[in-house]
Amino acid sequence: MKILMVDDDQTALDILHTALIGANYDDVTSADTAERALEKIHSEAVPYECILLDIKMPGMNGIELCQVIRNLPDYQIVPIIMITALTDQESIDDAMAAGATDYVTKPFNGR
Repeated sequence: MKILMVDDDQTALDILHTALIGANYDDVTSADTAERALEKIHSEAVPYECILLDIKMPGMNGIELCQVIRNLPDYQIVPIIMITALTDQESIDDAMAAGATDYVTKPFNGR
């Protein structure tokens, strides 16, 4: 599975990368801003099959990025999972309204 992770926190990206590689996902790419994520999305000949997004990022946040990605023809049904420390209902509702498939909260629990 071809996965794109987007988070401005390098430690979070490292943890996710390690977990995904450990689960035998070997095609994992990361971006530290929404703008870099969009560059990667537009430069790929084959679309990503899953996208993991943090919400709180400088510039365009993950909810806004989710909405932009959902408007791309190749990404209308690709799973987009929000991975964030935000647990309030409004953030969850906003993410789902933007097209998120699911919502996972930090800190990560490996169980």
